[in-house]
Amino acid sequence: MKKNMFLIALIALFIIPFKVWALPSEYASYTTMNLDQALTQEEVEHDLSNYKETDDQVTIYLFRGYGCPHCQEFLEFLNSIVEEHGSKFKLVSFEVYYDQNNGNLMEEVGTFLNKSADGIPFIIIGNQTFAGYGSTMSDQIISAIDAEYNKKERYDVFEEMAKASKKKENTGTVNTPLIIACNLIFIALGAVVVIAVINAKHNEVLDAIDELEEKLLGTKKEDKVKSKDKKKNN
Repeated sequence: MKKNMFLIALIALFIIPFKVWALPSEYASYTTMNLDQALTQEEVEHDLSNYKETDDQVTIYLFRGYGCPHCQEFLEFLNSIVEEHGSKFKLVSFEVYYDQNNGNLMEEVGTFLNKSADGIPFIIIGNQTFAGYGSTMSDQIISAIDAEYNKKERYDVFEEMAKASKKKENTGTVNTPLIIACNLIFIALGAVVVIAVINAKHNEVLDAIDELEEKLLGTKKEDKVKSKDKKKNN
């Protein structure tokens, strides 16, 4: 039975046309499904002829497994609210049972949000997350969609992750030349200080030598004078 399910899943993964939707270019390589594709894969009867995906909608990110009953239940719930709330949301679904890259991405997203992502469905709406799904969560999901839809500045976890990644790269790029430049400046200043100290010491030595010579010369002159005086006295 499990073997048959696996074969069906593989066939479904190749037959259903996937597309990447509303993801930054850094995450464009991951395989995703929209609402229609996810419902089709789970064989949920649906009619989305009056449903349209737009840039104005809130993106619901769903990490799910093909054949997962709670994931299917969540998809059925979304299908049930399309008529009333469909203008406010669209779905980007990541299948994780048969796609290891998507599974790794789920862990990465959970770590970024500081949330546990060890179970499915793992649902993200704005900066809110939902682990698992049951009918008692329906009102919370709708409230989260409405709240995010009405925000002037919406939160998109993948955009934030992309920004954080770029910031980290830019920080590393900027700091390396800056550190090198600072080191060169410190080395140059150090060399100037050393040279100045050496010159100062050199001048002190020369002055000391001159002073010593003057004393020696003065002593010799005094000796000559004394010698002349002695000769006169004699």
